[in-house]
Amino acid sequence: MRARHACIASVFAGLLVASVALGQVRGTRAGVIPVSEITPGMRGYGLTVFQGTTVERFDVEVIDVLSNFRPDQDLILVRTPHPLLDRAHVVAGMSGSPIFLDGRLAGAYAYGWPFSSDPIAGVTPAAPMLTEMRRPLRPDPFAGTGPLGAAPPRPRRVAGPHLAGLPAYRGAPSVTATSALAAHVERVGAPRTPDGATLRPAATPLLVGGFDDAIVRMLDAQLAPLGIVTLQAGGAGRREPTPGTPGRYEPGGAVGVQLVRGDVSSTAVGTVTHVEGSRVVGFGHPMIGAGQTSLPATLVRVLHILVSENRSFKISEPTRALGTLVHDRQSSVVVDSGLDAVVVPVRVRVRGVEGAPRDEWTFEVASHRVLTPVILSASIQNALKATVPDAADAMFEATSRVFVEGRPSPEVVVDRGFNAMGPSSAGALASLRLFQLLEAIYGNPFEVARPSRIEIEIDVRFGRETLEIVDASVPSDEVDPGSTVPVRVVMRRWGQPGETVRIVPVRIPGHLAGSRVRVDLAPGPSVAVEPVEPRRLDDLFAAVHARYPTTSMVVTLETSARGLRFPGHVARNLPRSALDSLQLVNDADRARPFITYDRHEVGLDHVVSGGARLELDVRRTPR
Repeated sequence: MRARHACIASVFAGLLVASVALGQVRGTRAGVIPVSEITPGMRGYGLTVFQGTTVERFDVEVIDVLSNFRPDQDLILVRTPHPLLDRAHVVAGMSGSPIFLDGRLAGAYAYGWPFSSDPIAGVTPAAPMLTEMRRPLRPDPFAGTGPLGAAPPRPRRVAGPHLAGLPAYRGAPSVTATSALAAHVERVGAPRTPDGATLRPAATPLLVGGFDDAIVRMLDAQLAPLGIVTLQAGGAGRREPTPGTPGRYEPGGAVGVQLVRGDVSSTAVGTVTHVEGSRVVGFGHPMIGAGQTSLPATLVRVLHILVSENRSFKISEPTRALGTLVHDRQSSVVVDSGLDAVVVPVRVRVRGVEGAPRDEWTFEVASHRVLTPVILSASIQNALKATVPDAADAMFEATSRVFVEGRPSPEVVVDRGFNAMGPSSAGALASLRLFQLLEAIYGNPFEVARPSRIEIEIDVRFGRETLEIVDASVPSDEVDPGSTVPVRVVMRRWGQPGETVRIVPVRIPGHLAGSRVRVDLAPGPSVAVEPVEPRRLDDLFAAVHARYPTTSMVVTLETSARGLRFPGHVARNLPRSALDSLQLVNDADRARPFITYDRHEVGLDHVVSGGARLELDVRRTPR
């Protein structure tokens, strides 16, 4: 009996020792080794996923520490001897892999030299990453996050919800799908071209599925300045969990940021460095440098590490949507697994193509001022390319409906266009007024707004229904003030012999007596309309709707008078004395002078191109 008790006591003692030892290990691993204690030759290990979802170790050896590599941030240089890494060197997608020295967290695998033949990496120290991890979220309903599983909060009005330091949108007619991206790249600074001697963040692979090769190349070119490498690697873009996969984030496990999911998908992939409660920190460098943000996060399964002399990367796919990317900072990205990101459901329908294997596409796009237009444009172009791949003359009519959260009815714009290389050609699609609406929503300085749903219907028909403005003339280049001048416009319709002549009457205002004026004839979209000084989001929407269509010719007469644009209205053709007085009186009301134009729109059934110009001398007194 005594022997039995002794045996039981021995077992309990052994369990106690093991428990204490395990606690010590856990406590040690939870600690952080300061950079000041790191010396050349120290050995340790890293954690990452090479295949599947199982975290594996790899050895590391410290080379040295680069001081002040970034503002208030050093960099630890390590060698990573490993059978796979000896061949792959720096792997895109390993960013964030935790590095441990002396049993403590040293930082995250994050940097490398392009074209390096050695497995050498730069490690972002843990201290700045953990600081970002614990940074609170400022109250910002524009970000669009809510408790996991709960309905998103209603937007409230605040002053100037500008994203990532981009300027507020005020109705510029040149907005395209890539305008916000170009402004963001300029703000953060595009990286230098890799030359083999520049230490750069390990590229973030954006693994896309369901996209045509040409669209992948286009996205790669657009996103490359942000350090994102777009790769065709499949992926289902799942919202529901993949059976048999982990249900939480863990150090060394893969983490993804989903920009689109559904019939097409794209996921930026990195690695988890550390987990505290619902907060997850990873990457060891920024994704796009957006600061506080709201992008859908996901658990990821690694299929394979592709070893390449050009660029090695993890081939991965999302397995389960979980949480939101809330911080995108210099030293790391931070995911909160307890928040659910707001996404924008999108439906694209293609009409007019008989026998196509598919004519409708549905997906969800991350809600983000910079990324949403780019990914949405690529997805629309991809749907057209898959449905209508023909490289032939094609006309299209795109009807875009943008539903804005909190508003009962959508904003609807209709764009018509022509593409000589097929309807999926990028040029005309990137200029759809849909993207002006999105920029007005995201960039307006008046209220918090975000799109809640987008629907696009594109009607396609093959052919070339175009009309080119060839020339214009008048009976005499000397005209009377107050008269109406018949302008003879010569146009050429594609596919028909000869030319078409149309007489357009142009009135010469009396106040132009004694001046020389210019008359321009141009396609509608190339003519900018002077909007009122916007005072609310609806004014920005009105400016988008006021743009001339592609099927119109606009005759513009530039006058010598000036006008003033006020909040809510426009005063045209003001005498100099009135102009000066109003500017002084209304200076605090932001009165803005502009050149006054008289315009006459001529509606045509065809998409208009070309242009012509006339110069007329207006007599001082009529004959």
